[in-house]
Amino acid sequence: MTQQIPPNADAMLLRQVGEVLFGSSWQTQLANAISVSDRSMRRWVSGEDAIPPGVWRDIHYHARSRHLTIKYFDDEIARILEENQLKPIPNTRPMPDSWGLHFALATASGRPVRCFIRREVLDDRVSYRRMKDVFDYFETYADVFYRVAQRKFDAHEIDGNLISINNDDIEGEGLPDIRNR
Repeated sequence: MTQQIPPNADAMLLRQVGEVLFGSSWQTQLANAISVSDRSMRRWVSGEDAIPPGVWRDIHYHARSRHLTIKYFDDEIARILEENQLKPIPNTRPMPDSWGLHFALATASGRPVRCFIRREVLDDRVSYRRMKDVFDYFETYADVFYRVAQRKFDAHEIDGNLISINNDDIEGEGLPDIRNR
């Protein structure tokens, strides 16, 4: 009978790699993937036996194969996300009206999407007495308004081709109140 020693760094790495690749029931699945017995896998995990270099090579090849497959799908998902990413339309500026501020974004295919910041959002944060202050505020925090518009676009919260942004939509976005500066 061999004496069991505490798991070493190799055994710990094997456990971590196995859990990432296969989840909580990883030992049997990894053993099957690299064509070794469950018993051998248990001995390596316990630190009872050293893990042979050939086993590491097989694990590396299996992990690399999974990585390439995941990367392929990730690239496809990123492409889809990019196609649906709203971007500011060059050479456009926000347009004020008595009910708020309009601005425009466009999809990657060029489809324009009108956006509207309700006056309540601006009144709670910037003085409407000077439109320059409102425009400066929008320009400073445009990324927040773009992000909120994107979130609403992704959730299909769009009426025709108009996304309307109110106080509930920007809650937690950290837009400061600069009215009394």
